[in-house]
This record gives sequence, C-alpha cells and structure tokens, in this order.
Amino acid sequence: PAVTAGTDDLLVQITSALGVPRDVLPAKVQIDRTWDNLPRLLSIIPSELRDERMIQLCVAVSVGLFDSAINYVWNSTIVELRQKVTRFGLPIVAQLTSKTLDQSKLLEMMDHDLLKLCLELNLITEEGYFKLDQCRAIRNSFSAAHPAMGALDEDEVVNFISRCAREALSDVNVPAGVNFNELIAAIKAGQFNTD
Repeated sequence: PAVTAGTDDLLVQITSALGVPRDVLPAKVQIDRTWDNLPRLLSIIPSELRDERMIQLCVAVSVGLFDSAINYVWNSTIVELRQKVTRFGLPIVAQLTSKTLDQSKLLEMMDHDLLKLCLELNLITEEGYFKLDQCRAIRNSFSAAHPAMGALDEDEVVNFISRCAREALSDVNVPAGVNFNELIAAIKAGQFNTD
C-alpha cells in the first residue's frame, strides 16, 4: 500500500518535538525507494514464512528505520535456517558432523556457527554462505541489535533483504535426512521376500 506519502510529515513532527534534525533518519526519497522494492523482495519469500517479523520489517522500512528492518529480516533468516536443520534431521546431523546436536543446542548456536553448519549440510551453497556471512557482519555492525558503526542507505538495505530472501528464506524444499532408528526398526520388523 502507499503508506509512505505521509511518512515525512510524521517524521518531521517527531524529530521537531524531540528537538533533533530530520536528517538523523533517511530522506523521504530513500524511504520511498526502499518501500517500492519491498513487494518484489517479499514475493521471493513463501507465504508461510511471512509472519510478524515481515510485518515489522515493512513498518520499519516505511518510517526509515533501516537498522531495525535488517534486524527483522536477519532474525527471520536465522529462524528459517534452524528450521532447515531441524527438518533435515537432528539425529542425522549429529551423525554426519560427529557432534551431539539437539534442539536446545541448535537454539544456542551462534549465527556464524549455524551458517557453517548449513554449508556443511549443503542447506546453503558456498555463494549463499558467503553472502549470508556478509549479512551477518553487516547486521552486527549496522543494525539496531547493537550500537551501530554507521547507517545503511536504501541500496544496502534492499541488497541485504534480497540476500536473505534468496539465500535462506526462499528455498523451503530442503532435503530431509533419515532417522536411522526408525529405518533400523522398519528393517528389523519387515517381512522380506525374494522380490
């Protein structure tokens, strides 16, 4: 929807009320450009992954809170990567990596380690790993999650959202792993004939 038409007036009123210059936030043209790109970027993301974080992303973009916008899409990325690992199968991940992994350890895993694990399991490509690792570094240095080193412009925000959408959020068809306990039980219980 065309919600950014009144954004600049609102931001001028808020910044004036607080006694800070309007230019502490992105200019209206930057907000409009980012907003205009959102439908294309969101169309990459399957509807089942469009949740409250996507709404928060849209609201943040609409008022120029680019540092918050990238944080919301990054959080969605991490949640989806964890889901991909879970769908792959935690028992098989543990066997492939020779490390014990359960849901609590997966939730505690640092973003960098999660990206490495997803690459190791072929849940993301090498190119995807490279791009998402750059996003991780940008998120850590330029988002609302931590004190920011600086500000991102509209092109950087669009690129960040695009990378997360393409490399992590768009591929819901991840190969499923095999639960070896169930496989062995099925083999032991099965009746086999010469065919």
